Amino acid sequence: MNDMPTVTEGSRTLLARTLWRIETGLDQPLSLSGLAAEEGVTPFHLSRAFSLALGTSLMAYVKARRLSDAARTLRDTDARVIEVALASGYDSHEGFSRSFRDHFGISPTEFRKTPNIHLPLQEAMFMPTTDLPKVTPRFERRPEVRLAGVSRRFTLETRARIPALWEEVVADIGHVMRGNITFGACYDFGEDGFTYMVGFVDDGRIDTEHLDHVTLPAGDYAVFDHEGHISTIDGTWTAIFEGWMPKAEVSPGEGPEFELYAKDFDPAKPGGVSVNIPVVPKT
Repeated sequence: MNDMPTVTEGSRTLLARTLWRIETGLDQPLSLSGLAAEEGVTPFHLSRAFSLALGTSLMAYVKARRLSDAARTLRDTDARVIEVALASGYDSHEGFSRSFRDHFGISPTEFRKTPNIHLPLQEAMFMPTTDLPKVTPRFERRPEVRLAGVSRRFTLETRARIPALWEEVVADIGHVMRGNITFGACYDFGEDGFTYMVGFVDDGRIDTEHLDHVTLPAGDYAVFDHEGHISTIDGTWTAIFEGWMPKAEVSPGEGPEFELYAKDFDPAKPGGVSVNIPVVPKT
């Protein structure tokens, strides 16, 4: 039923191996915690690495792959719906039918009666063959910092709109931020996305009651300088969580992750920004 992705042993990075496990286990119970344990990383680590590289949450991808294979089976075979449900990792006809309808907007029985209807099927994902940028951090202990700014909830599919939030905030309160270090803080991660704040240090010198707030806790941070243009910063984030973190002697901490923009940051030029990840010793 499942097509196994072609991935050579040498190219099986963290996510390539995870994709391989998903493709070979679509008819078995799969969970974020179980897949993370297979790789010896935390669920948070795997979730972040997966979403940054592939633009969707891990379990949403698993669900889409299962239901897409199920739709093909319903279309191409005479298997009973309950048989398709069990082969897709569901334990009941009702649960499978509900999930199928929620995902595709049509029940399995209705789809079988109209097999020519077009459904947005999820194909198996493959890791790109391009090399990740090499990233090497320095480690810094930072004091607690309270930020003020404007925050917005983003899904993994809409995170490309973050630059528009920056434009909006700079147009609104750029006079406060100009000449100071600024932050792009990511926090409150979940399967539905994350919160991103464009902010500055709330040092009490101005009234920030009308703005949003978040606190960056004191602790140890891995600091990665982004050398390229700001438009390519996703590559640095991906390299951190897919390439560097699996081999590191630390794990991601629980506080917000953030981009720190230098006082003289110029979006027309490369550099001037670092990615900061709270870290704790790996246990």
